[in-house]
Amino acid sequence: MTIEALIKVVPPPAVPDEAYLGPWEAIEADLGTGLPQDYKDFVRIYGSGIFMEFLGVHVPVSESRYVRLQSEVRVICNDLRDDEDSPYPFWPAPGGLLPFGKTDFGDYLFWLPVGPPDAWGVVVWDRGMGEYEAFDCSLTDFLAGLATGDIEPKEFPANMLPCDHLFALSPPRRAD
Repeated sequence: MTIEALIKVVPPPAVPDEAYLGPWEAIEADLGTGLPQDYKDFVRIYGSGIFMEFLGVHVPVSESRYVRLQSEVRVICNDLRDDEDSPYPFWPAPGGLLPFGKTDFGDYLFWLPVGPPDAWGVVVWDRGMGEYEAFDCSLTDFLAGLATGDIEPKEFPANMLPCDHLFALSPPRRAD
């Protein structure tokens, strides 16, 4: 879908931290794929921060390597590549899960890159149970659904809502 659904339920910050306006060509070439437009809009409008007090979306440029999209794609996919119980391949395999975020609990959020980027769904990997749960929606529709309670991943905290901050800028961090 588009970023508008998310903006309606989660106001973006007045001045986003580590917002990225492009260019996208080098990032997409490095990853070997285009990226969804709603993700590009998200990192431009929201930048880096914490969603619902426990979830972060990787951004293309960050002081922290733990937040940078390209470095986290490599680390997460290398960590999970040998998961024999995974029903999915991992990036860079064709159609392999491509991570875009993580939770404070160690869960990972992926795109399921099947079809054009704007049609990609979301897959949540639960660290505790090692299970995968797929959602037929875009990144920003997934986040909007979390904020409204319309989407409730099985292993996410039952008490996600209400929360004090649907989106907050990340606290200052040291460069690494």
